[in-house]
This record gives sequence, C-alpha cells and structure tokens, in this order.
Amino acid sequence: MSKFVRSGVAAAAATCLALLIPTVSQAEECRDFAAVGSGLNESIATLMAKQGAVNVAEGRGYEVKGEAKLVSCAESGIFGTECTARTHACKRIN
Repeated sequence: MSKFVRSGVAAAAATCLALLIPTVSQAEECRDFAAVGSGLNESIATLMAKQGAVNVAEGRGYEVKGEAKLVSCAESGIFGTECTARTHACKRIN
C-alpha cells in the first residue's frame, strides 16, 4: 500500500472511532412541579394530586424522575379532602 492509501485508511478509522465514543452529556433543566387534587376521601385526592403533578410536568415537555410525592392533605368543604403533591422532572437543553 502506498503512503497515501495508508493515511486515508488511518483517517477513516479515526473518524469511525470518534463516532463510536459517546458524546459529552448534554445539560438538563430540572424543576419541581406541584398539583392539587380533591376527592371524597384521602385516597382519591392523593391519586388526583400525584397524577396531576406528573401530567403538568409531561405536558410541558419534561421527563419525570421517580414518583410524585405527597406533600399534604387537608379536609375541605364540598369535595371532602384536598391533597398537594410534587414531582421532580428534567428536560434536555439543546
């Protein structure tokens, strides 16, 4: 093989190796999202609050990390119980 062909093969191999190496992790923007849920009992209110927090995050383009956590519940007027939940979510920044 000539020097020119060998240098071309070496350059192609180096390019292939560079493409196989994972890129540096991209920056992420992370936030907490909260939601309030109400229901006739604490079980229903908790479910509504947790799912609401997940829905808000996903609706804004974030990926939820872990499960939503219940913050508090309180007895309220007509609906019986009102609960608040939070979730942590992140999205990549381009």
